Amino acid sequence: MTAHRWQLWVALIGLSLGAFMLHYRIHPPTTLTYFWPSLFAGVKVVLVSILFLFRRTAVWAMLLNSFLAIIGIIMMTDFTIFSAFAGSYKVSLANQPISWLMQSMLPDNCILFADFMVGLALYKVTISAPKEES
Repeated sequence: MTAHRWQLWVALIGLSLGAFMLHYRIHPPTTLTYFWPSLFAGVKVVLVSILFLFRRTAVWAMLLNSFLAIIGIIMMTDFTIFSAFAGSYKVSLANQPISWLMQSMLPDNCILFADFMVGLALYKVTISAPKEES
């Protein structure tokens, strides 16, 4: 494994592990509704990381990483919209837009997008590496 590939792989694990711990802390998987986010984050930590280790399975890692990122971004954005209409935020978007954005899922979506981009860069480095390095 080249140095850049190794660094990207460790970054992917770090982002995925952080997301798993964050989901587990915010809503422990006591019900089926709270089980799915932790399960998806756990799959990213274990399965996607293992699949990215080998050139043969890098395309499957990229597909799974992309699928989980898209699902996560859609679900967190849906939660933000639903919470805004339900009045769950303590601040108003019109009066305090920065505070409102910080209470929304935008920071979490940014972390997930960064995780997706690290996975994309890792895939490109893995595929473009000479075969003997894989």
